[in-house]
Amino acid sequence: MRQVIVGLLAATFFISSSSAVRSEQTVDPHANVDALVGWPSGPRVVAERRWEDRFIAVPSAENALDIEHHISAVPHRAGTPADYKTALYVRDRLRADGFSAELQPFEVLFTEPTDQKLELVEPEHFAFDLLEGEPGHHSAAEVMAGPSFMENSGDGDATGALFYLNHGTKEDWDAFDDLGVAMPPGSIVLERWGGFSRDPAAADRNYRELVAHKVAGVLQYADPQDDGYVGGEMWPKGNFKNANMAERIGGPKPGIGALAPPGDPTLPGQAPLPGVKHRAWEATDHATIPEMDVTQAVARKLLAGMSGPVVPEGWHGGFEMVEHVGGNQKVRLAVTMSRRIVTIWNVIGTLRGATKPGEVVLVGGHRDAMAFGAIDPGSGTTVMLQMADAFKKLGEAGWKPDRTISIASWDGHELGLWGSMSLAYWKGPELRKSVVQYINTDQLETGPPFIESMSPELWAFGREIAGYVKGVDGKPLAAAESPKKPLMYPPGGGSDHMTFIYWLGIPSSTTGYYGHFGAHHTAEDNIEGLATYDPGMHEAVIMAQFDGVQAMRAAGAEAMPLRLTDVVEQLQKSVAEARRAPQYEGVDFTPFAAKLSAYHNAAVAFDAKLRSAERSGDRAQVDALEAQAMTARDVFWMPDGLTYNKYWHTIDRFVSPFPELNYAAFATKDRDAALKIAFDRLSAAVDRAIAALA
Repeated sequence: MRQVIVGLLAATFFISSSSAVRSEQTVDPHANVDALVGWPSGPRVVAERRWEDRFIAVPSAENALDIEHHISAVPHRAGTPADYKTALYVRDRLRADGFSAELQPFEVLFTEPTDQKLELVEPEHFAFDLLEGEPGHHSAAEVMAGPSFMENSGDGDATGALFYLNHGTKEDWDAFDDLGVAMPPGSIVLERWGGFSRDPAAADRNYRELVAHKVAGVLQYADPQDDGYVGGEMWPKGNFKNANMAERIGGPKPGIGALAPPGDPTLPGQAPLPGVKHRAWEATDHATIPEMDVTQAVARKLLAGMSGPVVPEGWHGGFEMVEHVGGNQKVRLAVTMSRRIVTIWNVIGTLRGATKPGEVVLVGGHRDAMAFGAIDPGSGTTVMLQMADAFKKLGEAGWKPDRTISIASWDGHELGLWGSMSLAYWKGPELRKSVVQYINTDQLETGPPFIESMSPELWAFGREIAGYVKGVDGKPLAAAESPKKPLMYPPGGGSDHMTFIYWLGIPSSTTGYYGHFGAHHTAEDNIEGLATYDPGMHEAVIMAQFDGVQAMRAAGAEAMPLRLTDVVEQLQKSVAEARRAPQYEGVDFTPFAAKLSAYHNAAVAFDAKLRSAERSGDRAQVDALEAQAMTARDVFWMPDGLTYNKYWHTIDRFVSPFPELNYAAFATKDRDAALKIAFDRLSAAVDRAIAALA
């Protein structure tokens, strides 16, 4: 059971002192069956069903669109005046809905381009238009958003020969060198996105290759094979990038991210509280080469003019032409970046619980955007504020959550999840003690499929909600599940749930409509662009309903609604996948798999006992069993962190399965010893889980 916390976090999260107990409701003929995961059967379940029926009637497309007009009408990167205005808007909306809400400032590094140029110099002169959209015919949004860029870019003004290097991986450089093509120092390289590797050191090696080949500049683009007409209809008709779209992204840089403290590199391993002195950017492990993300149209023009040897097999993308490695053209690439410390503002709103105020269900999503961010992240903010509106209406009718419900609007996400991570640095132990479930809301409305990305211990809980909330077709969301289209997935990376799952070990989710999103970080992710991805704002309503019901059930459950069978079965699936992964060739998973088999037997029996306790209405037994379940699930959280990074703590999964095993598999020395340590830690954790269920 999570403990009540005191001190500053308590003042932040639960300010109200009201302690009125939620009134019970009589049985309603239309209510669903008298059972919910985590709830002992009885009149409280029936009352909860009735409140949920009232809740889902509140969110509306009109309200969602109105919120979008307040938060996504102009570009609002973290730390800008426009971003501050959105913070005030969210704070004031939460206050109007009965939440106590305050701003939490932090100070972090902010980078942006002040000047960018790209010119073809030889054999002809051509100055590229770096705005998105059709050159010479830009929309007002494209002009307002400005050119795409790479946040990690170094400064520089370089003119050099242009070469195509596929993804720019170490393997690509080896293949290029085998062609015997001379690359003069000071050359520029064009790379298409991709080349992902599970090797933690891969990105650092790729950057070192740029330095070793004395490359003076990097151009990157999204090839149509990966995000364009090859995948389907292009924006604005469909979800995929058109030829004139580009992104605002991080970009290449040196260093092994897996080893670094998460957050601001100018204040490594610390909470960036106002007034704390930062290191100089020059003292960090930073990129020294100018970098630029360009549209497919720019990349295609450059590729079409290249001569030299035909590229190796596998380098061809989706352009309808034979591609060459180049070297015959010269381009000028110039980038000047501004780097400064800015203030970002988390907004924390709190609706105090009636009977368990020290236990917090935290709903969070980031607010800052790379440009307008109507979907990323505006769709998440509309969900949170619509939830708050509905809670106000329910409160006026007599409803109160048992646990505290907090809503957090994170800032600095697009700088590196720095809003939620800053809070974790500052108040991590208190968060771990008080927050019983975290619900992430980010980029929720990009069309089907609907996916529940949850900690596996929440899957039974999530399936139940998907059986209640209806999708766009009027059928329960769960009805779309099939063997080829699963509903439930373990969480990956890329959003603020990482802070709560992998750092703090809190059961969490990041659920939404996750179709392909070609407008990601582009000027076209604006209010008008919503019509492409969520016409009619139906998904905005459905996600507010889903996340709101999730928060209500978590806030009112007897104990956290956990099941363990799904946890073990996902671990077993991960073992099966690992056995096929190349980095584990020759690694024996048999002893660990045997332990998981024993854990599976124990989990199946335990979950049956827990389900029986819920359905019998035995509150005391549910409390005791859920405490056992939480102990068993928590065995994979290591207090001292991962063996290679103390800030991340979960050894069963960190974005992908078995992070310590994966890190050890790529070790260049003492690999067998590192693998043994990782297996020993996993096996000991499973033993503790089995013991906890006895």
